[in-house]
Amino acid sequence: MILDKVLTSPNDVLHKVLDSIDEQKSLLLTYLNQHCFNIYSSNVDYRKLLDTKYDIYQADLGVFLALKIFFSKKINRIDATAMNQVILDELIRGKIPLVIVGGIFDKKFIQDETKKRGINLVAYNTGYFEEIQTDSIITELSKINTSVFIVGMGVPQQELFADKLSQTSGPKVIICVGNFLEFYFGTKKRAPVFIQKIGMEWMFRLITEPGRLWKRYLIGIPVFFYNIFKVKLDLSK
Repeated sequence: MILDKVLTSPNDVLHKVLDSIDEQKSLLLTYLNQHCFNIYSSNVDYRKLLDTKYDIYQADLGVFLALKIFFSKKINRIDATAMNQVILDELIRGKIPLVIVGGIFDKKFIQDETKKRGINLVAYNTGYFEEIQTDSIITELSKINTSVFIVGMGVPQQELFADKLSQTSGPKVIICVGNFLEFYFGTKKRAPVFIQKIGMEWMFRLITEPGRLWKRYLIGIPVFFYNIFKVKLDLSK
């Protein structure tokens, strides 16, 4: 059961990444939030991947409360954007060469921004491409002499893509980050810090992107708690 395997400490997540790089071991890392759990509950391919191949950390207020209240876990809440920032800062500090797949950034923009921030970027590919292009993109990425990839796409597309990429030769550390790249490079605005701290960032996002996110939150949150209760009842039988 996925809720039994999620990482609940930021230090554990960071050490998982750094140890995998140091030991030249493969790693598929992603996060679990309310939206992800709903997809996990309905998408068989995504569920199998997370259950069998991924290291996962809890990454929003909904999953945090579910683990704490319904499953009595003693945990700290992890903010996915902050977690990815910590990981990227360590990669920068170690001058680790990496590939970024995600967003839809202009080539000059991504070159200038990564250079300014000290990122040792060896290649960039947009995260917006047709499914028919997947194999050719993975073939090109597999030729690059680096083992660390940051993949920011939609769920479950990014996990499916990362899994295919991981099957090419050589150990790879692949970190799925969702829309973190847009926040990091400043092309999309995050909620004010006090809203983040009280766990209401979803409301800010809903207000700023209602057309895209109304279903994820207005329908998705009740569905999430239904799915959590369903798991709880199944475990109680």
